[in-house]
Amino acid sequence: MTKLDEARRFLEEALREFGMGVKENNMTLVRDASEKAWGAVVQVTNDLFERRGLPIPTTHRERREYLEKIEEVDPRVREKGLTDRFMARDHVLHERCFYEGYCNVDELRREFEKVER
Repeated sequence: MTKLDEARRFLEEALREFGMGVKENNMTLVRDASEKAWGAVVQVTNDLFERRGLPIPTTHRERREYLEKIEEVDPRVREKGLTDRFMARDHVLHERCFYEGYCNVDELRREFEKVER
């Protein structure tokens, strides 16, 4: 299974759990869904790093640094603002919703759409 396949599976599971969590008003499921969507983002970046011959980062800091290095040499990646997009998903999905428990359902719907794109 490729990293992109893993990312798709993470997102599919995130959407399934999110729907159940919203329907049941179960914030634990919503938080878990948010973390799975974040996992999809991580897998997509892992795919990018593998394609560039870079090792898979072991920390978020390394992941950001690798993205910044790629942006320095690849105008397509820079134009897409991948580092900024990565950090935005990190903040909303991973930090704010999963860890802090602030999970705005409408905001998460928009975030999941961004992950899917």
